[in-house]
Amino acid sequence: MRIVYCLIVFIFILISPCLAKDVLFDSPIEFMPKNNCKFKEFCEKYINDLEIENFIKQELSNDYVVVSLDECLDVALKNNFNIEIKNHNYKSSKYEYQNALSKFLPTLTTTSYIADYQGQILVGGVLNDRFHETAISVNITAEHKLTEGGKQVFQAKAAKYFQKSKKHEFNFSKSNTIYLTAKYYYEMLLAKIEIEIYYRNLIERNAQLAYAVSLEKSGFGMMFDVVRSKNESAIAKAKLLRALTNFRISQTRLAFVMGINVDTSMMPCEQDIVKIDYMDKNMPVETLFEFAKTKREDMLAFKDIISYEKQLKNVMYTDFMPKPLLNFQEQFQGTINTSIRPNYIAAAYLTWMPGENVFMGTFTKIKAQKEKIKAKTLEYQEKLRDIEQQIVSSYSTLKLADGELPILENRVGYSKKSIELAMLRFNGGKGILLDVIEAQSTLVEAKVEYSSSVIKYNVSQLELLYQTGTINKDDIQEKYANK
Repeated sequence: MRIVYCLIVFIFILISPCLAKDVLFDSPIEFMPKNNCKFKEFCEKYINDLEIENFIKQELSNDYVVVSLDECLDVALKNNFNIEIKNHNYKSSKYEYQNALSKFLPTLTTTSYIADYQGQILVGGVLNDRFHETAISVNITAEHKLTEGGKQVFQAKAAKYFQKSKKHEFNFSKSNTIYLTAKYYYEMLLAKIEIEIYYRNLIERNAQLAYAVSLEKSGFGMMFDVVRSKNESAIAKAKLLRALTNFRISQTRLAFVMGINVDTSMMPCEQDIVKIDYMDKNMPVETLFEFAKTKREDMLAFKDIISYEKQLKNVMYTDFMPKPLLNFQEQFQGTINTSIRPNYIAAAYLTWMPGENVFMGTFTKIKAQKEKIKAKTLEYQEKLRDIEQQIVSSYSTLKLADGELPILENRVGYSKKSIELAMLRFNGGKGILLDVIEAQSTLVEAKVEYSSSVIKYNVSQLELLYQTGTINKDDIQEKYANK
């Protein structure tokens, strides 16, 4: 009996290291032989049996358009629909301003008529014989309202501020497009890296499951290891599905901002995620606040809208002002049989009305406009507070990512070493399969957290540039090219 027991232990020692190397790891692991064809064939056998395989092939097909961040930015600024909308709004406001300026010019009108007269006419009690005459009259009138008591001046100023606000909105739409394009690009890149991590993780988990099943069938393993491996395989599949979904969603978001077909399949050109300093990460928060007040185009647009509303209030005050009017007419009258003679009329008029509805109508309009201006001013202050809150949030996220990146990088290294030690212990008969599974799961999560932190670092800087109004396509493309 003792001889049988020793024989079983000897067989276990012989087959355990071989199976562990062939099943648990593939070539990317440093201590795994790169020419391990047996393991590759083993993995391919189980990959072909996965229900998720067709989905992976569909999502990661060769039909993808490989893109870079600078290419996406160029396309987005050219095709983004919101930019086009804001551009047309700005052009419309330019014409409205020109229309307001045109009211300073005089109005010119021309009227004319030709009348045919024939029959008999009674003059001084005597009935004359029948007659036939054609009368002609041409009247040219030039009129100038002399600014309508200043109304045209304030209307022109209001139109000017409105045009400026639309220009700022147009510029802000560009900043918003640059930020969203870069953000969604990095989210797509993160999803791609997560797919690679979770896809390999799924292969390893299924290989471990097959190994656990083989041990259990041979009598050297436990059902606990099989159940645990099945659970790990299910978790790995769910995480891969989630990563694939995030990848597709990020593609759709990016395509939408770029103004292209949302079904367009894109693939980031990067093979890995790189930390990039798009700005001075040590810039004081107070400086960022000041940038937001003076450089954010949407805040400048808001200030111009307040000025626009103030000019509309001044327009209402002109209801109490006298309205002068200059009028000049030149008339040409006569008949075909005689001649056409000119005459001239020059007149000056002055009208005054104490506002609408005996000043009460105008007075109430002015009061309502003042309240509207107060509300707009409070909205401006509230928006500024919201931007300050966003700056603090992004700044804190940046500092957190900057501080945790070295820690997470070390964690990845520790996790790799932990796998190596767990594997050595297992191959030496001093460890269990559960230790190896937990070590590999820890490495997967460490890689994902590190990648997420790098993206968080990059995106938080882009958020700060956007929130302070200093985001610029050329600067981003330059830093991106020099990464």
